[in-house]
Amino acid sequence: MLVSILFVGEKVAPEGQLYVSIMSHNAMEHWKSKLSKTSTSTYVLLAVIAVVFLVTIRRPNGSKGKSSKKRASKKNKKGKNQFEKAPVPLTLEEQIDNVSLRYGNELEGRSKDLINRFDVEDEKDVYERNYCNEMLLKLLIELDSIDLINVDESLRRPLKEKRKGVIKEIQAMLKSLDSLK
Repeated sequence: MLVSILFVGEKVAPEGQLYVSIMSHNAMEHWKSKLSKTSTSTYVLLAVIAVVFLVTIRRPNGSKGKSSKKRASKKNKKGKNQFEKAPVPLTLEEQIDNVSLRYGNELEGRSKDLINRFDVEDEKDVYERNYCNEMLLKLLIELDSIDLINVDESLRRPLKEKRKGVIKEIQAMLKSLDSLK
C-alpha cells in the first residue's frame, strides 16, 4: 500500500516545539476529487487564503501582537504622565528674567570671546558670529512679545524699565557683532 503525506502547515506547541500537520492518502484523494470539480477562480481563492494563513502563522517579531500591545500601552502611560503636569505659566517679570539669564549664561560670554578672537577669513568664526547674531535677535523678539499693555500702571513702569535694560544690553552686543563684518 502506497502512503502519501501532504504537508498542511506548521504549528507551534505550547512547549515551543514545532510540529507538522499531515493528511493521510485517503483524505488527500477525497480532497483531490472535490478540487477536480471546481473552477480556476476557486483555486485562486484557496491560494490567497493559504498565503494569508501562512503569513499570519509566520508573523515576524516586530509585527503587531501581544508584545507590541504591551509596548503601546507603556507608551500611552508615559504620554499620560507627561500631560498630567501642565507647565506653570511664568509671570511677566519671570519672562524678562528668563531672557536676561539666557543672554547672560549662553550668549554674552560667547559673543565677547568671539569679538576678541574674530578672524574674517575663518569660516567657523563667521558662522559663530552669524549664530550669535541670530540668537540675540531671537531673544529680542521674545522680549518684544511680552505684552505689558493690560498690566496695572504701578507694575508696568518697573517691568518696562527692566525689559528696556535687557534690550539695551542685547542691542549693544548686536552692534559689537555687526562691527566685525
